[in-house]
Order: sequence, then C-alpha cells, then structure tokens
Amino acid sequence: MHSSSSSLVIVAAVLLGCIARSCAFVLAPKQLMTKKVSIHDHGTILWLSNDDDDDAIDISITDNKMMGGGIRDKSFLEREIELISRLDPDHADNNAEYSDLQNQELVVSELWTIWYGERGPLNEQRLRSIEETLGDPSQWEIAEQKYMELINEQCKSDGESKLNLCNWVEPANRLATLLYLMGRLKESKTWCEAILEAKPWHIGALSGIVMVCVQLRDKEGATKYIQMGLPNLSTEMRSARKAWVEKNVETATEQLLQLQSSNEIYEKISKAFSKEIVSTDDDSSSSWQ
Repeated sequence: MHSSSSSLVIVAAVLLGCIARSCAFVLAPKQLMTKKVSIHDHGTILWLSNDDDDDAIDISITDNKMMGGGIRDKSFLEREIELISRLDPDHADNNAEYSDLQNQELVVSELWTIWYGERGPLNEQRLRSIEETLGDPSQWEIAEQKYMELINEQCKSDGESKLNLCNWVEPANRLATLLYLMGRLKESKTWCEAILEAKPWHIGALSGIVMVCVQLRDKEGATKYIQMGLPNLSTEMRSARKAWVEKNVETATEQLLQLQSSNEIYEKISKAFSKEIVSTDDDSSSSWQ
C-alpha cells in the first residue's frame, strides 16, 4: 500500500480488529500524527509508531470481558443493576402495597424483557420466532442452527473464535434449554456455565443448570449451583438474599465500568484515526510497513 489514507484505513481496521478481542486498551494521551506507520505486536503491548518512538501511541492489553462488538448501549446494564438491587425485598423502590412475591415477579419479568431485547427489536423478534418452533421436535435441529447463527453474529468478533456472551446472553440461554430438551445434557451444562460466567445473576440459567445437574446425577454440581441461586423470600433466608443481591450488584457494576471504559476507547480511536486520515490525505509518499 502506498497512499497515506489507504495505509491509515488499514491500520484502523487492524486496531479495531484487535480491540474486538476480549481485551481493554488504554491509550496514551499523545495523538498519532505521523506519515509513516508501523504496527508492533509484542504479546502484551501493541502500539503504533513512526520512525521516532517518542510519537507512539501505546495500547496496553488487559482482560476485559466487555470488549468486542463496538460501542454498546450501557443503559440495559444500568437498568439490570437497578433491578438486581430490587430483588432485595426491603429495597426502597419496591411497591410497598405489593407483597414481596409480587415485587419479585415484576422485577424478574423486566429482567427477562431486557435479556430478550438488549440487541434491539429486530433481533428480539428473530429470537422469539425461533422459540415459537420448539413445540415441534422435528424443528429442533433447525432451531439449534438458528440459535448458533444469532450467537455467532452477536457474540463473536471477526477473526476470533471465542464468544463474548456479554454482548447478548439470551440466545445462548435458549440454546441451553433446547439442548436440555434434546437430551444433550453435557452440552447444555457447558452453555449454562458460559452464561453464568457472563451474567452470574441470570436466574434462568441458574435454575436450568440445576435441572441439568440433577439429570446428570451430578450431586456436587447441583449443590454448587443451588448455593449460587437466588435465595427465597422466607424470613430465614432474608440475610442470604441480601448478600446475593449485594454480590451480584457489585459484579454487574464492575462490568458496567468495563463497558464504559471500552466505549470511551472506541470513541478515542475512532476520533484519532479520523483526524489522522484527514491530516495526511494529500500525502502520497508514506507506505505501509
């Protein structure tokens, strides 16, 4: 490649492809304003530089499960945190005129609405249309394929094999349910475990994996996931329920901070490359190295 703008477009594409991994990138303050660009990848550090490394933008790679898939709407996760908090029966936002059970049912219903719809109405419609076919076992193989299409489309970045279910967990949860119905219990359990890694407060997956473990005669697994589940509303379990809520609010809040950070990084890189492409558009002397 020889034109400056073409080189920078490629650099941008490479960088954004790297960002799509489950990594967080921290940009140094200095903006990239260079005509000859090289990419160096030394495993844990990736940077752009010209011939003078003083002009490099360092991008440090750290674990961040919220990366991948571009800028994401954080409002869904913010609302999830509010709803998880309200699973505490003493939460101030719960309706005092309702019973604890009625308040729980309202909260859980809205959580399901979020999980189905967090990738937009068209994707939700696709997900629900697959689910409508599950009453006919002859359609299960096709349904499995369609679930996998949704999962790969929404949770896998280009060039990467690892799924990031934080992008959209519900197709995987529906697939785990289907695999359970098909008797493929070990596969169902594997999917449930992946879902709970992404959203340990997902009460559907917490319930489902216990059912799978029981069918597998996995007493240890059943006990483990029963203990991870949402404690009931009895007086005896009230303290345990509050502890469950506190723990999962903390976990979800950590994910929200990661998501905010990754969104900011995408925006910074986008602005940096937009500025650079404009500033070097008339220069045809630089090369891709």
